[in-house]
Amino acid sequence: MRKKWSTLAFGFLVAAYAHIRIKEKRSVKSYMLEQGIRLSRAKRRFMYKEEAMKALEKMAPQTAGEYEGTHYQFKMPVKVDKHYGSTVYTVNDKQDKHQRVVLYAHGGAWFQDPLKIHFEFIDELAETLNAKVIMPVYPKIPHQDYQATYVLFEKLYHDLLNQVADSKQIVVMGDSAGGQIALSFAQLLKEKHIVQPGHIVLISPVLDATMQHPEIPDYLKKDPMVGVNGSVFLAEQWAGDTPLDNYKVSPINGDLDGLGRITLTVGTKEVLYPDALNLSQLLSAKGIEHDFIPGYYQFHIYPVFPIPERRRFLYQVKNIIN
Repeated sequence: MRKKWSTLAFGFLVAAYAHIRIKEKRSVKSYMLEQGIRLSRAKRRFMYKEEAMKALEKMAPQTAGEYEGTHYQFKMPVKVDKHYGSTVYTVNDKQDKHQRVVLYAHGGAWFQDPLKIHFEFIDELAETLNAKVIMPVYPKIPHQDYQATYVLFEKLYHDLLNQVADSKQIVVMGDSAGGQIALSFAQLLKEKHIVQPGHIVLISPVLDATMQHPEIPDYLKKDPMVGVNGSVFLAEQWAGDTPLDNYKVSPINGDLDGLGRITLTVGTKEVLYPDALNLSQLLSAKGIEHDFIPGYYQFHIYPVFPIPERRRFLYQVKNIIN
């Protein structure tokens, strides 16, 4: 009997491995991480307004004052400074005006400070691109709306323009809510007639904060992390008095012409996938060259997590921007 069960268990594992590696063509680590995310029930705060309100209330005391820092041990050289009232991490600064520079907006649904995975990610990003990576811990809701963050980013961006030989060396990049910030900020730069960065890299960005795309309901069960009602509530706090469909909160509604070259990745299991595909189609219809990298069978901000797909994505970005 024991031998029979061992044989059945082995057969199940072989079948599961074949499904993950052959059909889904992703790493086992990605699959296992997705199952862990599902079991954590972290999605509830983004599914229900009441749960989002509780999460925001719980997090607010931590984001009210000065950022307490991270215990993550960087591989690359790092400096932590205060700039314009916010903590700013600068990774791999070679004091070279020709070095590639990434201004990175971390995710966290506009109410969370960066997680350990964000520090791991920007560390590997700096190493892979041989770039200086700057990540500000920007103001969060409920203390501030989007306006304070854009003021901070504009000041940091002007500083970068004075430090590089060419604005094309600059990459504005972000994940999730940070992806929304990155694209909206680039559109704001254009509106203010400020020179564009060379590249804009978006990882699972929030593109339409109303989340009203008709295909989103088809993805609600597939997505292990992001829901609608809680996410919209948090976006409303971020928007403040600004309409939720304004480009400063929903960049898919903004001017897409004349921006830095856009690279966009999103998991095909995400509720954000329909809007990301829509953005790619809008860019194509306008004849705007860009790079759309679907993460097949992947989940929200998958490259930010320590899975093999992260390294693959970073090398794709390296090839694009170089």
